[in-house]
Amino acid sequence: MKTKTILEFQGGGASCNPAPVRVSNILHLENSERTSILHMHSCQKYGFTLAEVLITLGIIGIVKAMTLPSLVGHWKDKQFKTAYKKAYSDLSQVLQEGIVNQQFVRTAKGDTPATTIEYELMKSKFKVISDCPYPEDISKCWKKGDTVCGGSCTSGNPSDGIDLDNGSPKSGNTSCFVDASGRNWCLFSYQENLFIVDTNGFSQPNRFGKDRWMFTFADLNNKRADNYMNYKKIIPFYQEDILEQTSFCKHPPCYYESWLLK
Repeated sequence: MKTKTILEFQGGGASCNPAPVRVSNILHLENSERTSILHMHSCQKYGFTLAEVLITLGIIGIVKAMTLPSLVGHWKDKQFKTAYKKAYSDLSQVLQEGIVNQQFVRTAKGDTPATTIEYELMKSKFKVISDCPYPEDISKCWKKGDTVCGGSCTSGNPSDGIDLDNGSPKSGNTSCFVDASGRNWCLFSYQENLFIVDTNGFSQPNRFGKDRWMFTFADLNNKRADNYMNYKKIIPFYQEDILEQTSFCKHPPCYYESWLLK
């Protein structure tokens, strides 16, 4: 038998009315002959029109514009939060080791020798890759950026907090260093047990409540301690979340409390 297969489909010419094209294939089977004809029409269309594609892309763009900033912001905040807790943990370990080894001597707030001891103890617990001791220029250890102000955040007066001119803590009367992970550490002043950290170093945003934080020593009631006998724990200098602009949060919100607890 013979089977004769003829594939006939439309091709060439104007749409839906082209000249036929045939492909013949003869297979020898038993003693009879059969013919199958398949018509395949090239005018059948599959896919999307240009208008449909453009509409789809427009919808995707709108959704992306609405959701991407929020997702990126959430991801960055998660990084800042993790770095904040890590700095807190590292400084807490320094404090506990100092207590165990009886290395603290402070008996008053404005105690320069005691501050030097505390700072040097903290620095000794990190691998230092850049050191900026007082009274040297600290620009290689601290980048000008956001400020913590004791008074007005817009006054420009160095005595208000971090010097707006060079970005250094407290009128340049301080010491700073950079650790192996790239974090910048500074004393707020050479007389006080206030320690400032920028958890991602020279990278942006350089803002308190984001990548910059201030810590101090405290008693068991979370009250700042100016006598080493009361040193029990590390606390953020400002212990509450701030949702509006203040001297301790120029770019709210600043989650000083909740980011440590959650």
